[in-house]
Amino acid sequence: MTNEQQVPLQTISANVAETSSSSTFKTIYQRLHAHSGIWYMLTSNILFACCTFSLKLIPADMFDIMIVRFAVQTIVFGIYAICYKHYSVFDTHGQPIASALNVLMSSGTNLTYLAAFYFLPLSDLNTIKYTYIVWAAILAVIFLKERFRFVNGISLILTAAGLLLATKPQFFIKTFSDMFIQTPKNISLTAIATTTVLNQVTTTSSYYYLGVILAFISSLTKAIQMIARKQLVNTKQPYSVMNFQFTAFALIIALSYSLIRRIWQPVGYPWKWMFSVGVIIGAIQLITNTFLAKALKRENVQLLSIIGTFDILYACLLQYIFLKLTKSGMFYVGASLIVISAIILSIDNHLRSKKLKQQQQEKNPESNA
Repeated sequence: MTNEQQVPLQTISANVAETSSSSTFKTIYQRLHAHSGIWYMLTSNILFACCTFSLKLIPADMFDIMIVRFAVQTIVFGIYAICYKHYSVFDTHGQPIASALNVLMSSGTNLTYLAAFYFLPLSDLNTIKYTYIVWAAILAVIFLKERFRFVNGISLILTAAGLLLATKPQFFIKTFSDMFIQTPKNISLTAIATTTVLNQVTTTSSYYYLGVILAFISSLTKAIQMIARKQLVNTKQPYSVMNFQFTAFALIIALSYSLIRRIWQPVGYPWKWMFSVGVIIGAIQLITNTFLAKALKRENVQLLSIIGTFDILYACLLQYIFLKLTKSGMFYVGASLIVISAIILSIDNHLRSKKLKQQQQEKNPESNA
């Protein structure tokens, strides 16, 4: 009778557990890697929101810090485009109007966004900013001769309602309620109360509504920038060249504003804050640009546009953590309507592009073989 060597049950169970756990981690890693574009986009948005919010906490003018930030980005994009890729940074690829619009609108988007941030909380600013998806669809109908569809109308209505609710509608609510509620017996009392309330709202909200106007301009310029960039991408204009042109022009504008402001208000430059914070923000912005480019290569633009609306949530969280600032329920309803309009348009664009690809494949079956 031969003595067989037996393997202890503890060893077998340990090996099985180790194999199953390693396969589980491998599966999780594969799934995360398959959707790495989403994680790049989320990380990019979080970094951008934190950088923007930090400007409120720094005792220095935002535009002074932007001088160093744009200088850092211009140098890096210039070295990459000119020295590494050997691109011509002044080549418009036969699209001079689109190139000029891209430079002007990119700079306008960033600078009006910062100007609006003087007067608005970041949550309100980001809510208004993401209406650019709707405005881009409307501008595509006007300039790119796309057909205005029912989806565009629904998104436009939702955006308008969302803007009205999210941007402190006390003035409108009070006006309309007084129009329908007042009775002949208390007209004089109501008129006095209405005048008092409206005066208070006007005085306390004048700077707020100035910020709303600037944020709205920023969203419109962002929409025009998207149309211009779409034209340039179709002509194979490199992103590094477009970014170099934008940051160089924005640097000139920020410097000009800084010098003109000091003619009227002669104050010194906060060199310490400018170089320390400006370099850090400039470096982080380069990282966010890299992550965004990686995300665009891995996921479709429509999905990334939906994920981008999470900026509103990040802003609300940052405001609550550092400033203990909370928003009303009316704001969240309005922000939700704007997000829903962006989701509707993004899904519709995805379905249309998918249908167009299928039609092209049916027309050219030999190229797909």
